[in-house]
Amino acid sequence: MLIEKDIKKILNQLAGGDAIDVPFEGSDIRVRFLDDASKLSLTTSIYYGGNYIPSSVRRCLSHKSPFSHPSIRTYLSIDEQQYQIYLNYLGHPDVLNQRQLKDLIEEFAQLAEQWRLYLDEHDKNDLVHVRVK
Repeated sequence: MLIEKDIKKILNQLAGGDAIDVPFEGSDIRVRFLDDASKLSLTTSIYYGGNYIPSSVRRCLSHKSPFSHPSIRTYLSIDEQQYQIYLNYLGHPDVLNQRQLKDLIEEFAQLAEQWRLYLDEHDKNDLVHVRVK
């Protein structure tokens, strides 16, 4: 759970034009403003493939999200060079107060964890089982 001083620190760094990495419940969430502070961006890695993203994981990305998250809209992106998949949020910071930012980050982190578990489960479908005699 984020506490008030964490949120104040985030808002102060954002006000200075800096991006901030927020460690929260297993996620390192990058929070920043884009387009002259007209948009708020949250990004976190939800899958790291080492040197390969399996086809079963890629298939998961081509389907509708299996998670219900009506309060925030997110999208996925792939970094092919780093073999990573990211969960992203892009919204308007117009009326964002401390409480709303806290709730947004917490919900985003919860959704990221759901995606991690989901993709890790599908990742197992591409494992090659070898018998050792």
